[in-house]
Amino acid sequence: GTTEERRYLVTPPCQGSMSRNMGSEYPHAHHRAVVPIRDIRGRECDFTLRTHSFAALPGVFCTTPSLSTTSGDRHATDFDDPLQVSARYIPRVKALLLNQLPGATDVAVFDHTVRKASATKTPARQVRKIHIDQSPRGALGRARRHLDQQTASMLESGAIRFSIINVWKSIRGTVTDHPLTFADCRSLRQSDLVPVRQIYPDYVGETYALKHRSTQEFWYWSNMGEADVLLLQCFDSLERDEADGVDEDGDDGLAYAQCAHGSFELNEVTGEAEKHERESIEVRCLVIYGIPTTHSAKIT
Repeated sequence: GTTEERRYLVTPPCQGSMSRNMGSEYPHAHHRAVVPIRDIRGRECDFTLRTHSFAALPGVFCTTPSLSTTSGDRHATDFDDPLQVSARYIPRVKALLLNQLPGATDVAVFDHTVRKASATKTPARQVRKIHIDQSPRGALGRARRHLDQQTASMLESGAIRFSIINVWKSIRGTVTDHPLTFADCRSLRQSDLVPVRQIYPDYVGETYALKHRSTQEFWYWSNMGEADVLLLQCFDSLERDEADGVDEDGDDGLAYAQCAHGSFELNEVTGEAEKHERESIEVRCLVIYGIPTTHSAKIT
């Protein structure tokens, strides 16, 4: 089905200026735009990272009872304990990506976030602003920060392909509200993207905020269970077909398959009472494809 939701999208800064931070310190206004959001339920196999920038994996983490400290399963994880997440869950994520991504030879996890949906502002609540976690410059910065110098140099030169994949799943039952919405990257244009500098105490990254355009296509996955996994591709150094995504006005499509995403209040649309607050984990991964390719572009 299709819902209509007011999504948070950016009002861009003046031409030539650089925005800073997506959170509370972001200095430029966001506005809410009513956009149709279609459900991929029943069509999960129709979407791929390479073409659409997202992929749905139904039931890929089949554990009964679901991942919890009481399940008795050797993979049981207390997601509130970072040490257990690192020891028990992260290895499963790495194995999943190596199995699902053809040509992938290594996965480096650089962080994970456990989120609990909340109506009040908390550091770990859902993110409603539509964004892409890394610009190409930000992706390369992550590679330099988290990989050895030799590997990072090969990625920068285009000798080896790499991607950044977010692995997202529920950790508390079925998602009945605040699901993720994600855009088909073919419907985005380069002019939709606004670079945002992310400033940390010891690191400066770069993300994208998204400007609204009526032809953008958004999707969500209804009733995600704990065994379901959503892959969001924030960057892939393998460039897309230059002709793909160019509209009639000549506005260029994205050079790379990158997924703009955020959450939305499904119950605000349906009018249903919230059954429980959404809890989720998102693991952000650098994926290395060890076979050199002439199709990867030098990133500048």
